[in-house]
Amino acid sequence: MRFRHGAILRFRHIEILTGILLITLLFVAGPAGATGRIEAERAFVDAQKALASGDNVSAEKHLMKALQCDASFTSAIWQLSQIYEKRGKLEYARELILRGLQQDPGAAWAREKLGQLERILTRKLLNEAESYMSSGSYSKAVPKLSLYLGIKPHDPIPLEMLGRCHLSLGNLQTSKEYLIQAVQRDPSNRDITSLLDKVDERISRSSVDAMIGRARSVLADYAPENREKAENALQEVLRIDPENEWAKEKLGELALISAQKDDPVKDNPVEEGTKQAKEAIEKSIDAVKTMDNPIPRTVSILRSNMTLGILLVAIALLVLNLRKKSRLRSYPLQGSLNLIPILDIVSLLNSNLKTGRLQLTYSRDRGEIFFEKGEIVHSRFKSFDGRTAFHRLMDIKSGKFVFYNHLPNIKHTITEPLSLLLLSMKSREQSKAQHERQQGGKKPSNRIHQHV
Repeated sequence: MRFRHGAILRFRHIEILTGILLITLLFVAGPAGATGRIEAERAFVDAQKALASGDNVSAEKHLMKALQCDASFTSAIWQLSQIYEKRGKLEYARELILRGLQQDPGAAWAREKLGQLERILTRKLLNEAESYMSSGSYSKAVPKLSLYLGIKPHDPIPLEMLGRCHLSLGNLQTSKEYLIQAVQRDPSNRDITSLLDKVDERISRSSVDAMIGRARSVLADYAPENREKAENALQEVLRIDPENEWAKEKLGELALISAQKDDPVKDNPVEEGTKQAKEAIEKSIDAVKTMDNPIPRTVSILRSNMTLGILLVAIALLVLNLRKKSRLRSYPLQGSLNLIPILDIVSLLNSNLKTGRLQLTYSRDRGEIFFEKGEIVHSRFKSFDGRTAFHRLMDIKSGKFVFYNHLPNIKHTITEPLSLLLLSMKSREQSKAQHERQQGGKKPSNRIHQHV
């Protein structure tokens, strides 16, 4: 009996302890949420007092504190959205109402207020974007239109305006993406379709310009070993723009240079005659060498066949005459200044110690630079002679050139070496640029070394 009574007491003790423990746990766990709501409500009451006294700034701070204590406190959310609406911060007011509707989806008045705010806000954003665009501040108009698009994602108006902004900013692909979306939402709008065609044309043109830039860089460092690379670059330009005259002209010049390199004596009667004469003499000599007793047999053949002897003598005289004439012919250096800059040609003749006359044809004018063992001794262009003529000829960027390895009797008007002439050109350009700055005009100076 005592044992049973003791067991009952122990059981009751356990029940009491368990109850106390549960109450303690509820008391400890509950205050975290309760305390937050209590603090939020206190801050909300302080905000109402501040509003009653007309202190909206303090009211805003108290409401922010209330939401920090309890983010789900909808009364503080609605009150703060009203403050922002009155202060003209419609974007903030809209965000708060959206946040409040997440907490209380059944708030019909909040949905109506949201619609009113969005109508006012979209008009405001559109007016601000149009104002920025009219003043050329396209980068400032973009965020306004993006926010408008976030409110009305199916409206083609902000999409078209974003396309125009990015087109003006040079973001062609981004502009195209926005305009495609605008066309999808408004297929009958011809203005958007026309603008999209313009963007496509700009994209194609920029691709052609990029290809031309790459081709120019290849041609600027042209050498026979990278001819294939230059031709491929020009063919790529023609693939995108089949009517590109510049690429066609450069391909023609490359083909001409290649043909001259592969067959330097082609279309040159003097060289061909010399070659044929050499071949005839070599065959005759080989025939004589193959004889058992060359000298007697040759004399016998000459006596018996005077025609062969006369022919050999004629061939020998022809070879001597052709060689003499070939020395007066032009050195095989000619081409276009569009492909090879004038400075490169002059440097080539100087480094190879050439003597002769470099003739330059530019539009309807013609100029000449005379070389003696690589150094320039005279130059003439229009009514100018000497250094002045040389300086003006070095400014030519297009035209044709031919070098003749015959130096006529001329007066020597230039005595300094080529290096000093080029330095004088540099100082001349610097003086010219300084004079232009003093006159207030900033004109770009001609570059000495102008590549293709």
